[in-house]
Amino acid sequence: MFLVGAGPGDPRLITIAGAEALQEADVVVHDRLVSPALLKLARDAELIDVGKMPGGPSTPQDQINRLMIDLARQGRRVVRLKGGDPFVFGRGGEEASALAAAGIPMQLVPGVSSAHAAAAAFGIAVTDRRAASAVTVVTGSEGDGEAPPIDWQAVAQVGGTLVLMMGWRNFDQIVERLVAAGLSADTPAAAIEQAWTSSQRAIFAPLGKLRARASDMQPPVTVAIGAVTSLATPEVSWSVMGRRVLVTRAAAQAKTLVERLRALNAEVIVLPTIEIRPADPVPVDEAVRRLARGDYDFVALTSVNGVIQLWDAMRRHGLDSRALASARVAAIGSETARALEERGIEADIVPAAFTSAALAAELTQEDLRGKRVLLARASTASRLLRDQLRAAGAEIDDVALYDIVTPSADEDALAELNRGVDVVTLTSPSTARGLVELAGDSVDLDSLHTVCIGPVTAEEASRLGFRVVATADRYTIDGLAQAVARYIAGLGPLAEKERESA
Repeated sequence: MFLVGAGPGDPRLITIAGAEALQEADVVVHDRLVSPALLKLARDAELIDVGKMPGGPSTPQDQINRLMIDLARQGRRVVRLKGGDPFVFGRGGEEASALAAAGIPMQLVPGVSSAHAAAAAFGIAVTDRRAASAVTVVTGSEGDGEAPPIDWQAVAQVGGTLVLMMGWRNFDQIVERLVAAGLSADTPAAAIEQAWTSSQRAIFAPLGKLRARASDMQPPVTVAIGAVTSLATPEVSWSVMGRRVLVTRAAAQAKTLVERLRALNAEVIVLPTIEIRPADPVPVDEAVRRLARGDYDFVALTSVNGVIQLWDAMRRHGLDSRALASARVAAIGSETARALEERGIEADIVPAAFTSAALAAELTQEDLRGKRVLLARASTASRLLRDQLRAAGAEIDDVALYDIVTPSADEDALAELNRGVDVVTLTSPSTARGLVELAGDSVDLDSLHTVCIGPVTAEEASRLGFRVVATADRYTIDGLAQAVARYIAGLGPLAEKERESA
């Protein structure tokens, strides 16, 4: 039996121990506010929702306790998944006591509590040596249980930062008590709604005016009270939160970019607009046989896909990296060079700019007269590199390792695109053309704010009618993610109308 804290909202904020427990679960008993993305980690588990809805249907705590005990006694691997940290106003202690009394062995996995994480989502440090050396966390739902009532007089006078959880419905009465106990109504404060989700927002105001300015907020709302809220840096931590970003890479390659964007707290929609398929194997196999004989002086690779497909062909012939021992290897950029390094090859030539023109310039500094070059790449690749190498006197074997095709549209992702996105990412001219083919009839391309991985992609996107708003400084996935972050940061927080339509 595992009692696991899910964290404050963003599924990435669960602990490693919590994620591992979910992946091995037979059944997950979960609360209402748990992210659906976390439940997907429990791939083969039965999911049981026992969430409590404020003012609505709720599963009694005694019933939850009995359910956990019964499931555990059936020999099933049970995870009780609770939002935030179960041991900070989460009834984790009660549930642990019930399990212990029933003789159920358990492992306790704390979570990141919204007591401090909600404030951190907007750059509020609940302790800060400039303003507060203590923090007091208080529930606004006192009276539910046998704990003694809150001494609001003491809370008002303790100093430091006050964090109020589960108190939004009773906030007016709580403020009255705090002010009556001596806390100034002018004390800086912040109300934080739906922290660490795409719908999060914060209102900063003096304590006495906070309810009026945030009257439309609905629970879950965490309130931070104290001078630390005046030191907040919300523009640093949430500028991307809630912004919708479309990823168009091939499904097999989208993961890295998706992870980088989610790390920025963007809402990511994946709509693959290209698919990589091996090309005709006959010329590829012939090139591999020549490679094994040492016929090539240079091997030029212009993408990670090219590295993958070449290695697949080499393996078919029982070859490994030693087949390239007699050739000098050129890679178009750092990611292609990294793919080679992972396979035991250190690229001899990597241009400073990751383009075909830059790679051609590097290669033509060599004396290529009579040299045999294997140019291994996509069937749709530009002729520029081939033509410049031939003009320098090289004998070129231009071999198509793979074809790029447009896949069937993911209708759900296409619907999300039609709903509206803040940014479209394009990682190659092919992704731009594929998006036109999949969605060109249903969206205005000029309305799509497009961030491109490099100038060649940007040129093609502009030609097709996309509005290119930024191009990565470094033509890599990391560079693309950073360009997206910079662009969205310039947009500022979501306006209220934007949030309502998101």
